Amino acid sequence: MSRLEGVAVSGIGVIVATILVGVFGFGLGVVRLASGSMTPTYPTDSLLIVRDVDAGSVVPGDVVTVTRDGAIPITHRVVSSEPGPGGAELVLRGDANDTADPQPYQVQRVGLVLGGIPFGGAALATLQSPVGLGIATVTVALLVLWAWWPRRQPLHLAESR
Repeated sequence: MSRLEGVAVSGIGVIVATILVGVFGFGLGVVRLASGSMTPTYPTDSLLIVRDVDAGSVVPGDVVTVTRDGAIPITHRVVSSEPGPGGAELVLRGDANDTADPQPYQVQRVGLVLGGIPFGGAALATLQSPVGLGIATVTVALLVLWAWWPRRQPLHLAESR
């Protein structure tokens, strides 16, 4: 492996490790955005990085993920926030929606969106499938094998010894 190839492989490894440590080591989570309600800020299949926070700490303009009992999580922008029983009452609206959600959300904790990777959710979904996991495993194994495979010396170097 050339020096440049080694640096590239190492750099990719450092980037992936940094993301994983940041997400899992600092209490962050990931959310896959399944709809287009937050377009254009976050397109469908974006991968969002969220931090669990007290609902009373969010302000209008923040993007949050909330969950109602028995319902799927919703990721929308905060329009207004008022203190409520045991938490806060949030009025939310998707960036692509003309009106706010029909009912306010009574929540104690929310996932505050720190940022996102457009279409990263599609990549995550692929990696979570059996075929995707198999392809990723084989790819990593081949990269490790390639990186550590002994190289033949060029003929002119072998003859000079």
